[in-house]
Amino acid sequence: MMFWKKKSGIKIYQLYKEPVSSDKLGVWQKHLGSFTQVVGYSVTGSILLFAPDSKEYLIFYPSMPGNNCKNYGEFPDIAEFEERILKEPSFPQYGLYPITEKDVKALVKILGPLAADEIYHPALDPAIGGSLNLDGFTKGNVFIHSDILGQNRGIE
Repeated sequence: MMFWKKKSGIKIYQLYKEPVSSDKLGVWQKHLGSFTQVVGYSVTGSILLFAPDSKEYLIFYPSMPGNNCKNYGEFPDIAEFEERILKEPSFPQYGLYPITEKDVKALVKILGPLAADEIYHPALDPAIGGSLNLDGFTKGNVFIHSDILGQNRGIE
């Protein structure tokens, strides 16, 4: 696994050396169609997915209500997707949803660095009464958190 750091030193996302199966996403998996491989995730739980048949990449935002996926289309490889999408200056605005880079920097100071497959997230999902105040954040497994978000939203 490798993290990409912005010039500010903030770890924005992590890519896997080898993709993992989207079945790790729990209730969401059957709703992702041909995007069967997880290639990485942001430090706040946005999931980077790949469709092997079409070579398309998609970012899935389990914290975002409504239309929570964006298909970025076909790329010859993950390096090109990373260069053209993930390293774009606007990526943190969406990839770190629902917080900002400044918030992530504060969370690193408050909670410490992340371990493998860990993300920063509200301890209680805002969809069921939690808040986005940074003092209510914790660290947790990206896949477990994603599945819990789906269950909280009634995804089956």
